[in-house]
Amino acid sequence: MPRYWILLLIVSLLAVTSGQNVFADSSSSQPLLGFTWPTHSIPVLINSSLPNATRSVRNAMLTWNLAQQWFITTYMSGVGTPILFYETNSSSDSIVRITFNQTQTTDDLGWTNSQEFRDQQGVFVKVDVEISIDLAWKDGKALTDAELQTLATHELGHALGLDHTTFNTSDLMNQVPTVMFPSTLNLFAVYLLSRSTSVNDLPQQPVTLPGIIPYAMVSQDELDRVTIAVVQTVTTSTASISQLISASGPWPYLAFPALLAGVVVLLTVRGRRRKISVHDSEDAQVIFHDNPTTQVAPVQTEQTKKTCRHCRGEIPRHVLICRKCGMPVS
Repeated sequence: MPRYWILLLIVSLLAVTSGQNVFADSSSSQPLLGFTWPTHSIPVLINSSLPNATRSVRNAMLTWNLAQQWFITTYMSGVGTPILFYETNSSSDSIVRITFNQTQTTDDLGWTNSQEFRDQQGVFVKVDVEISIDLAWKDGKALTDAELQTLATHELGHALGLDHTTFNTSDLMNQVPTVMFPSTLNLFAVYLLSRSTSVNDLPQQPVTLPGIIPYAMVSQDELDRVTIAVVQTVTTSTASISQLISASGPWPYLAFPALLAGVVVLLTVRGRRRKISVHDSEDAQVIFHDNPTTQVAPVQTEQTKKTCRHCRGEIPRHVLICRKCGMPVS
């Protein structure tokens, strides 16, 4: 057997045992949709009461969250902030909304529409994404849970800003995906997007892998070893709140009401002091009963006139000669 066939066989065996796909076309690249999120925590609103549909989306969200953390730890020395999905039950300025159709409505089983908003400097301030997923084929055959999860993971890749790849059908972002997990190429593109904030610093596209990062598919075993990151959420879900309280205790949620009560008391005391300071002394003595009452003696007014001892006429006290008799007044 030629030597190069032996080498190829060894590489193939390594790929099978590691659970990763290490083959990709030399021109493999990841096109982008031209936007990035203004936040690293993306709320997802799932409009479905079907348990299997909701579960498939949740698993797809978790796949992207764990895969990004795995990629940052494995290839970026832990430096980076993943863009994490979390479920919400209320609308938000930037959000991903997912709806489901009972049967296939178009040639595709799902579609994603995105709309982004930028300020005058080109900084992204809002992103709205609408995702539609079909639950069954046109012939009525229902999609399996694995197919739904693959479809949801693919559409969430679009929500992160990834366009379709064309080099390999085994890539998640291919128009007809046959795998459930993102590749290192998909994850590297999302990593670059996570470091962008405006249209001016978006990654140069299409994104290609640097030589030090091999093309590979993350496996479920690798994701199982990743610690789930805490996502900053704004959901009003009772279950989510109870989970947060059980993790950190009730004190973070009591701190703000206690602080607010302290401010109210402080403002009330200051208001009473200001009101008392403008009252007269009589009102103050009513409030502060320990204050003694001060008795003020009447003011003795000084005499302003005197009597002439010669003519007995009244003359001002400062006059030295009487105007009536002309005699000096002592």
